Amino acid sequence: MWHETLISRLTERDAASAQFASVFASANANASKAAAAASRIVELEAQVAAANAIAADATRRLGQAELSGSPDAQRRYAEMEAQLAALKDEQRDMYKAQSQNAQRLLEYVETMKAHELAKKMMTDENAKLSAANSTLNVRLRDAFDLLKEKDGVIQILKDEMAALQLELVQREEQWKAAIEKAKKLEAENTELVDRWIKHKQEEAARMNEANEFVETALKHKQAETLKRNSSKDIQLEEALKPEKVVTCFPPTVAVKKLTLHDGEINCIQINKDGTLLATGGTDKKLILSDARTGATKSTLIGSLQAIMSVDFSRDGDSVMGTSNDNSVKIWSISTSRLRHTLTGHIGKVFSAKFTDSNRVVSGSHDRTLKVWDLNKGYCLKTIFTLSSCNDLDLLDGEGTLIVSGHLDNNLRVWDTRSGNLVREVTGIHSQQISGVTVSHNQNYLLTTSRDNILKLIDIRTFETVMSYANDNFRVGMNWSKSCFSSDGTYVASGSMDGSVFIWNRETGKMEKVLKEHKSSVCGVVWNPLGGANCYSIEKDKGVVLWGTSS
Repeated sequence: MWHETLISRLTERDAASAQFASVFASANANASKAAAAASRIVELEAQVAAANAIAADATRRLGQAELSGSPDAQRRYAEMEAQLAALKDEQRDMYKAQSQNAQRLLEYVETMKAHELAKKMMTDENAKLSAANSTLNVRLRDAFDLLKEKDGVIQILKDEMAALQLELVQREEQWKAAIEKAKKLEAENTELVDRWIKHKQEEAARMNEANEFVETALKHKQAETLKRNSSKDIQLEEALKPEKVVTCFPPTVAVKKLTLHDGEINCIQINKDGTLLATGGTDKKLILSDARTGATKSTLIGSLQAIMSVDFSRDGDSVMGTSNDNSVKIWSISTSRLRHTLTGHIGKVFSAKFTDSNRVVSGSHDRTLKVWDLNKGYCLKTIFTLSSCNDLDLLDGEGTLIVSGHLDNNLRVWDTRSGNLVREVTGIHSQQISGVTVSHNQNYLLTTSRDNILKLIDIRTFETVMSYANDNFRVGMNWSKSCFSSDGTYVASGSMDGSVFIWNRETGKMEKVLKEHKSSVCGVVWNPLGGANCYSIEKDKGVVLWGTSS
């Protein structure tokens, strides 16, 4: 601030001037003495003038007294002469002292000028040294930043080495297990061949007996076939009916506001039927709620740390939560019991998705992606991503291609079968990517970033086709996510000030700003059934169900 700068400069001036305090004090004392001497000289001159007047009068009277020959008058005249002589001597001494004081004053003035010159030289030298010091401080700060960056690179390399060593140990154990399994399979294969030959012989014997039964059954089946034909025609007509078109439009009001958790809420998801909401938070709970009324259906426990993301399985029977305890947990919706705990990450797990093939793909801050087989309950593949993963999504139902958003601002596409990097998209954001969402038709990808911009990317070309931003829109957290409307017409995202922004996907025009939350909004989902039903969560425990006044 300017006043702090002024005070600092005045302090520096006082410190530089302190060395001249004695000179100024001495000069002031001499000036005071000189003024006192001048005043004394004036007094003495007045006294001398008075004495001269008295002497003249005395002389006049003395002359008269001499004429009369008075001895008393002669005595007084002699005294006045002596007094006058003393006053003249004192006046002469004072003139001499005044001259000396003037000479000393000139000497002090010269000394003060010399000190002023020295002060100016010292001030200039101080300015040069300050500039040099600032330059050295900048270089020192740059050196510390470089050292910090090098330490970060070293830590990354150490973590990667540890992960590689861990994977090597796992691979060796798997290799040994595979050898043992191969030996067992060879023995089992021999036994199965023998059993198969014996079975074929028995089957041939039974075949003759079955032929007669088949002929009788065929006659009975022909009669039943005629009855079923009519019902099949009806089913075929139902199957050929066109699917219902989902239409969405922006919500206008908050239909209901809920407080479900005991702590901050981090994530929200809705199942494909649009009937269940899942939310997770820092209270280590995953809560399932009725998407229409907001009523709590069940509270799932088992996580040791905050839950960072949730997802529903394709069959709708399971729900998954990733946790800061470095694990992925899967619960049964029907029984509310914990089915799987997937451990293997060495960092916080920020995102995971179910695939159509009963597998899970997870992304962690330990800079790895992992593919899990839920039938066997262990990790099939570990992919090293070079940067911490904040979010991921599937580019196909089987999860063979996935896209991930990272702390280093980049977007990456992976082949989970080979573990290879298919594509890396750089330069789309200036800060870390907090969320990635694939559209329902799998043609577009929506990214959310801490640079407060949403980007719409064409998956076929990986080119940015639209950007969504607003002066008041601020992404509040490193795990904030956005969503498409069910028909792909709109894009919705939450802001740090508690607002929910809705843009037109094709034009990029701001359609609606919804204000009901009091703290940062970190997640928005749209009901798959369409309409204006969407849901948002805020950091401070609140869940809002949006809709229309009707």
